[in-house]
Amino acid sequence: MAKKDLEIHCPDCGSRLRIDPESGRILAHGAEKPHDLKEVQDRLAHQAKEREDAFGAALDAERGRRAELDALFKKAAEKSKTVGDEAPENPMDERWR
Repeated sequence: MAKKDLEIHCPDCGSRLRIDPESGRILAHGAEKPHDLKEVQDRLAHQAKEREDAFGAALDAERGRRAELDALFKKAAEKSKTVGDEAPENPMDERWR
């Protein structure tokens, strides 16, 4: 009696796996084929929305980063005014004396 290949969904990516029951080897690993055009359109629309959301989140993070860097620069500029014109202490100078 010939055994049929096992078909399961990959726990990592959710795609379809075809496994040989005798050896346990993976024979095929791929996305499940869509049943109709509407399913494909829905999947593409969902992927497009995810990309737009990711881009928006990255853009907001960059805007926040810009404000953070501006604040750090202003703080460093104020600190440099209070320190004066003396040379900063360098711990490596003591090593070479």
